[in-house]
Amino acid sequence: MRGVKQAARRDWMTYIMLVPVLLVMGTLVWGSLVNGIWMTFHQWDFLGESQWVGLDNYRYVLGWDTFWTSLRATVIFGLVTFSQLLIAIIAAVTVSHVRFRNVIRTLFVIPYAIPGLVSGTMWVYILDPQLGPIFPVLIDYGILEETIYWGTNGGTAMAVIMFASTWAYWPLAFIIITASLEGIPEAHYELARVYGASKIQTFFHVTLPQLKGAILVAISLRTIYNLTKVSQPLQITGGGPGFDTSILGILVYRFTQGTRRYGLAMTVGVILVVLTLIVVLPYIRSFERDADTGGMA
Repeated sequence: MRGVKQAARRDWMTYIMLVPVLLVMGTLVWGSLVNGIWMTFHQWDFLGESQWVGLDNYRYVLGWDTFWTSLRATVIFGLVTFSQLLIAIIAAVTVSHVRFRNVIRTLFVIPYAIPGLVSGTMWVYILDPQLGPIFPVLIDYGILEETIYWGTNGGTAMAVIMFASTWAYWPLAFIIITASLEGIPEAHYELARVYGASKIQTFFHVTLPQLKGAILVAISLRTIYNLTKVSQPLQITGGGPGFDTSILGILVYRFTQGTRRYGLAMTVGVILVVLTLIVVLPYIRSFERDADTGGMA
């Protein structure tokens, strides 16, 4: 009986310690989310009283061509997640087999330590058609015939912000993959060598399966960030030309800081949350199944 009472006491202590966390989460996170959803049914300019408009905000947004242009830009920009993940896997596996790996890993992580607005400003200067150092070098070496004014074309502008985002944020996936890679038992590799497996076979049959959980975590975190981020695209292109690179986060920013139509901003924000959940939840479910089966799923 004493053991049962002690277990019950520990359970109650656990619940008591969770109360402050639940209060903070309920107030700051869930309370804000519920209030945001409530505001989607109102028209509000921040200065006066809000006015109930029902589903008008949703009708306006979903019937607005610019919203669909921004949604397409968001989906395209979200695809940068997979390029970041691929670079991270290749870099993590390669670096783990070279000398001075700790120094190289530190150098790889440096771009992630640079604030988004700073790195965005840096790339704006580097790729500036008139002042930047990149285009004169490319022209001198015959790679380009003339300067490309990438900011005037939606395709090249999107390519630039995807490149800048990959440069700045692939180290996060690299850190996650590296940490998981270091946890793979050496005995697995020794067994592969005993059976005569090549390096490629060892990677696909030993290393990659062991990295599944880390890959799912990296995809989830990077997808959430890439779908909701604003700083770099806003800094580099301002969402232009037109709305070609105006991802949904920038659209929310324009509604709040430009026209002060907070009801519409909240509506776009709720749609963005739903889109993020649709994309990320399958990865989270897969990660949970993999954890429940001890990595054998």
